[in-house]
Amino acid sequence: MNKRLLYLLVLLTSPLLGQDLGQIGKAPLVKINGGISANSVYYNGTANREPFTYFLNGNLNFNISGIYNIPLSFSYTNQDFAYSTPFKINRLSIHPSYKWVATHIGDVAMTFSPYTVSGHQFTGFGTDLTPNGPFKISALYGRFLKATEYNSEVPEAIPAYKRMGYGLKTSYDFNRFNIGLIFFKAKDEASSLEIPIPDNLNIDPKENLVISLASSVEITKGLNFNLEVAQSAVTENLNDDETDANSNPLGFFINEKASTDYYTAFNADITYSFGKGSLGIGYERIDPQYRTFGAYFFNNDLENITANATQELFNGRVSLALNAGLQRDDLKNEKESQSNRVVAALNTNIKASDRFNIAASYSNFQSFTNIRTAFDIINEVDPVETLDTLDFKQVSQNASLNLGYILSQSKRKQQNIGLNLTYQTTKDEQGTADETNNQTDFYNLGANYSIAYPENALTINGAVNAAYNVIEENDALTYGPTLSINKQFFDKKLRTGFSASYNQSLANGTSQGNVTNFRANTGYVYKEKHNLNLNALALFRNNTSTASANDFTVTLGYSYSFDVKKPDLRFRKRDPNSSNDKKNTKKSKDTLQQLEEKLDKQNYYRFRYRGIIYEGNANKVADQIETISNQEYFDKKEAFGVSKLQNELVELKQKAVLDEDFKNLAIDFLDSIYVRKDYIPVYQNILRSTLSSLRKELVNKDQQMKDVYAKAKFELENHPLHTLSEAERNAASEEAQFEYMKIYTKYEVEGEKFEAYLFLRIEVDQLLKGNKVIANSDHIKNIKERTQEATFRMYSEKKDLEKINIYLEEQIIIYFDELYRSSDN
Repeated sequence: MNKRLLYLLVLLTSPLLGQDLGQIGKAPLVKINGGISANSVYYNGTANREPFTYFLNGNLNFNISGIYNIPLSFSYTNQDFAYSTPFKINRLSIHPSYKWVATHIGDVAMTFSPYTVSGHQFTGFGTDLTPNGPFKISALYGRFLKATEYNSEVPEAIPAYKRMGYGLKTSYDFNRFNIGLIFFKAKDEASSLEIPIPDNLNIDPKENLVISLASSVEITKGLNFNLEVAQSAVTENLNDDETDANSNPLGFFINEKASTDYYTAFNADITYSFGKGSLGIGYERIDPQYRTFGAYFFNNDLENITANATQELFNGRVSLALNAGLQRDDLKNEKESQSNRVVAALNTNIKASDRFNIAASYSNFQSFTNIRTAFDIINEVDPVETLDTLDFKQVSQNASLNLGYILSQSKRKQQNIGLNLTYQTTKDEQGTADETNNQTDFYNLGANYSIAYPENALTINGAVNAAYNVIEENDALTYGPTLSINKQFFDKKLRTGFSASYNQSLANGTSQGNVTNFRANTGYVYKEKHNLNLNALALFRNNTSTASANDFTVTLGYSYSFDVKKPDLRFRKRDPNSSNDKKNTKKSKDTLQQLEEKLDKQNYYRFRYRGIIYEGNANKVADQIETISNQEYFDKKEAFGVSKLQNELVELKQKAVLDEDFKNLAIDFLDSIYVRKDYIPVYQNILRSTLSSLRKELVNKDQQMKDVYAKAKFELENHPLHTLSEAERNAASEEAQFEYMKIYTKYEVEGEKFEAYLFLRIEVDQLLKGNKVIANSDHIKNIKERTQEATFRMYSEKKDLEKINIYLEEQIIIYFDELYRSSDN
């Protein structure tokens, strides 16, 4: 069964990997950019860690012929745990891409959906195929856990079977309707371990299969419906006997065992967006023990019915987001008690003034996080020590309040103060035994003040932090100040910093000791690509119950970013005497050798671009490019951005005299010419589509505009003061005059709106003949001048046609509104 599914996956992906090689030769053969960093750490202290460790990180991108991108990233360290783990520390990944084909090779992570594959790292291969059409596909295959043998001498070590997995995600977009299917399967290899795992650890080889169906529908403009249904089959022990029950359709894809169970997750929501706000309702149900091997953590055994709303008020100065509803657990009535509660999440951001900002949030939805207080960071000896921690906690409630105030802000001095409060209620869910999963209440308070002198590149920060934790009947308090100073020298190329902090710890009111640390750092930037950093930490721990301890850490780091273009390859003249076949050499002298003799001359180029051969010295090639550019683009009436490109051409001809990397510069310029030329028909199609859509919207809005104007006119004409003379109206009561002026003003405003609407509708109608744009219209020319370059940049960056249509429609409306107002004047 596994081989058949894997073969099906390959068949589905292989037809989509065809590549258009037409761009080869039009751009430099190879361009390389990226960065490499290396850090070494010297440590002298009481912690159980190596005295010397190093870390290597890098990211490279190879661009081949302007069409292939091959990103490569890696990380390596000699730091290791005292025992083996199933999770990989050193990582290497490469991400080649070509147009809409992206691949991921090595130690990577992918996300399909929250209930299937969600950020779990694996070692293997993945691909995302996102062509412009409606069909999208993603696939992966690799090792999710490495085999880790049981070690009786290290009880904290985590034994694990080797786990392999593969998955497929497909989706098809029917314009306003989208449907997708996800398939994921992972299985432990029972034979991957040589040392048996003791039965009391309850670690058996497992298997998991997940299938998910997702869909989204745009019911009408602004109203969207989303749905995902996932079912997960988990076999707890592959060594169990097989069963022929076939109690679930998923049994066709998995060998059912006595320990195979099926779990379901369901999520649906509907959202309506309007103006600067939105409203929505949602329903989520996750079976008890639902999980997938494609994600690390899951909330399960819960049912949520929620309503959500967002809104911006007072010109964006206040933004609100509310999510509230009902939540219950014990869906199968298996617990001693069932929890039913009202859940809510509220986020608000208030810009009370240009100087004062308030942000507040509250949530009692369950979530997983790794709790770290400010003192975890302040007293941290090794910044990479906890990169791979899995000590997560389940947060059931959290609230925060952040206040920020700008005391002064000028070129010479800037001052800020801030206050933040955080409250969290957690329960350990990973990294501790079940019997120690106690509830903990966290209270964190921080106040800070900073003053900066921008002209002197000097910043001073002061802060006071306090962390108060309550675990059942025990409590712990940590508090203390921190001071830091940062200064830059030599035109901000040299950065220096110093900080000092002190924090005192108490448990149930009794002092547990204190920690004092001093940090110093410096960094230098050379030619914007080389970064050298040196950091030192001296930390002094005074404990009342144990011996005092001191730590000294020095970190030296270097990073380099680079951009390597294609080297200028030149061919040397071949020596005919070195050939064994002098006869053939003589015959080819008038062809190949003559060409080589030309290529051997300094300042001589020969390359092909879009079927045209450019040949000669740099000046001659520049003249040829100018001639071709005039013929292919500049002389065309549809051309845009001409002045900018002509300036670039002038610069190209100036650089031809210097002959520095001229071929790459010439190809870059030709790229600029032809990508704009290629965009011209694209823009024309977008403009036609936008005008047709706008005309349709205006027609649909006709009756509404007439009704609003007619109502305003009716109210005016039926007001008692309307038929009176001006003198008679002036003699009426102030209240009656005010009411009449209000109705009259509304009539004038609605009349102007209606007139502007008619003006826009007539003008748009005149721009279209059938569904074709009147190309020789002055309005079309003006609209192109306003929008073509901007939409070209948007298209080059993301090819987001919907965003371009929205922008273009806005600009057309603004153009005719300005035209209407100017004609009215």
